[in-house]
Amino acid sequence: MISIVLIAANIAAVLAFSFIRVRRHRFILLDPAWAFLGGYAINYCVRPVLYSFDPSVGGIYQDDVYPEAMIRHGVNGALMFAMLGLSGFMLGDFFLERTAKKISDRLPTMRLREFSERGTYGFFALSFLVVGGLGFYGFVSAAGWAGTLLELFSGGQRDAFMQVILGHGYYTFAMQLSLLGWVMICAKWIAFPRSRSGLSRIGHGLVRYGWFFGTVLIWLGLGERASIVSVLFVPIALYFTISSADSEASRKRRRNAIVLTIGAVIVFTGVAGPIGLLMKGKEVSVAGMAAMAISAWDSFEFTIAAQNYIHPSGLFWGRTYASDLVFTWLPRFMFPWKPERYGAVLVQDKLAPDFLDNVGPTFPTGFLFEAYANFWYFGLVLVPMALAVISKSLYYRLLKGHDWFWLVQVALLFPLIASFRSVGWTAAALLANLAVTAFVALVCYEMKSLNVALRSLPMDASPASRPALS
Repeated sequence: MISIVLIAANIAAVLAFSFIRVRRHRFILLDPAWAFLGGYAINYCVRPVLYSFDPSVGGIYQDDVYPEAMIRHGVNGALMFAMLGLSGFMLGDFFLERTAKKISDRLPTMRLREFSERGTYGFFALSFLVVGGLGFYGFVSAAGWAGTLLELFSGGQRDAFMQVILGHGYYTFAMQLSLLGWVMICAKWIAFPRSRSGLSRIGHGLVRYGWFFGTVLIWLGLGERASIVSVLFVPIALYFTISSADSEASRKRRRNAIVLTIGAVIVFTGVAGPIGLLMKGKEVSVAGMAAMAISAWDSFEFTIAAQNYIHPSGLFWGRTYASDLVFTWLPRFMFPWKPERYGAVLVQDKLAPDFLDNVGPTFPTGFLFEAYANFWYFGLVLVPMALAVISKSLYYRLLKGHDWFWLVQVALLFPLIASFRSVGWTAAALLANLAVTAFVALVCYEMKSLNVALRSLPMDASPASRPALS
């Protein structure tokens, strides 16, 4: 009975906060706060509800990692723990708005039109797609895979690829660039559409759909459902976010965006579940589909374990955040001293020592528990509060119009926040994206300066104007 009350209170808190935020602020689909709330709702609202009806939702954690009795008796504490973290996010969103505005005003800005109409822009976007394909090919070669293309792009080889991921993180980084290229080209196509007809229209359509399927196939082969959904989500989110810059003309589009978002969640649950089961060769059932659709959001079970495994004497004091930021993008072949286990994985090792020998995919502990494992209950409130301030700062930046730099960053950041996995991982990915997009901007600026300099050279080539040769 207490669990039902706590679940209901948790759901009510999420709905109330969402309603107040929609009333106070213009709805922007790419607002990072919605990503945080979405990930929180799946972990601490949807998953507990499904678990109360069918304990098998606990998946590998139940009995294989933690005793079923421990999970069952720890639900109430986990829900109260989660609501404390949500309170921190709400406090930051409501009461630190002035701080968020000040941060937003100091963020660098780059107009979308300044970059998207240059040939260098399209060249970079296409290059990132090609590099992403090469990254996937690298995994195929490293795994020694041999088979048909149908088998490859069914995602069934994911486990084989994950066994060779250690020491080949640059393949993952290369694949991530394909998402950056997709965001860049979608921003250009959506923000500044061109009227086409005849063969030009057909050719452009082939390019668009070819680019889309090329990016999807890269992630289909790896069996990465979250990235596949990101490829589908990006053009929709960019369309409604760019439209939201026009306050009056886009009211209907914003309403459509809210409806579409709700519909997309329902479709994702109905599609991701069966696809995931088929990829893993499991029998399709209603309970199995529901569990598989939300299998990537598994912080609930780790939050239950937190009450038994984490104590003040064993806190990390920011070490997991720092090591993720430092080690994530260091190539192991250049830095052989790079540790095999670092960052959020250290928290996983403390909670689930049975996974210590696991060299494949990791089992993320989630934003809230990672904050608790570093700074105890202070972190459980302060880290979500800081995330709320950052989210609102980016929201205000998106409100200011077609800001290319932050449109790209937030479009790439949104799925990472929604996955609710690790602040350290998300921050490391953001730094990498910032570095790459800053490089793109620098090259575009330099090319523009070169073109201006060439155009300013004297064009008079008459003999009288030429210097005499001595």
